[in-house]
Amino acid sequence: MAISAKRRMLMGVNQVLSLAGVELIRKDKEFQDYIPLKKTLADAEQAGMPLGDYIDMRFNVPGTTQKTIDKMAELDVFSGKVDRVCEIGPGSGRYLAKIVELCKPSYYEIYETSKDWREWLAQKYGVVSQNTDGASLSSTPSQSLDLVHTHKVLYGNPIITIGRYLLEMARVVKDGGYAVFDLVTEDCLTDELLDKWISSGVDHAHSMTSKQYAIDFFARRGFQYLGGFIVPMEPGVTEYFVFKKQA
Repeated sequence: MAISAKRRMLMGVNQVLSLAGVELIRKDKEFQDYIPLKKTLADAEQAGMPLGDYIDMRFNVPGTTQKTIDKMAELDVFSGKVDRVCEIGPGSGRYLAKIVELCKPSYYEIYETSKDWREWLAQKYGVVSQNTDGASLSSTPSQSLDLVHTHKVLYGNPIITIGRYLLEMARVVKDGGYAVFDLVTEDCLTDELLDKWISSGVDHAHSMTSKQYAIDFFARRGFQYLGGFIVPMEPGVTEYFVFKKQA
């Protein structure tokens, strides 16, 4: 998952504390940075459910992850060979697992700020865990990927951090490759949906980005907008964008 300036400061502290085998994780009544690994794995096993399905059921709407993959397929993201992939903020890896199974890429890298989850994902799926600063894809060469994607991450960042990630996603995709991500847009903040956010008492949506701004941003960088779709993101919704880099 991507991180704010405050969480980047926390990462700096953790770099020092890691020498003593200690890690700080921010928690409060509004937002918890990471779903706890051991408890989540144990709870999913106890429920007799695959991890991704359990997380959808527990924290969102059942079937949302698979719906997202299906919509990406409908928009031709998987129509060709998807061999080199980068995911920003995979968290528990529920999208990662489905794309690895579907595409069988030879190379899959992740930028994940949770030490527990990134180590678990690297061990379980053999992915490359890159150094993460919460605002860039600094270890990834330009025009090197068939697919860069992120899910329910960007909206939790300040707008400038979102802009930095959009620039980075546009940079690392090669001609013919795809960029897939979601944002909280104006269509995600109707009066009814805003009321749901406010009444829920949670505050993990930190930015709203105009749909047309995102489309124009990528168009200026040689990408074609293939389409989008809206999926649940409790207590509201989020809008996906699918872009293809033109040769």
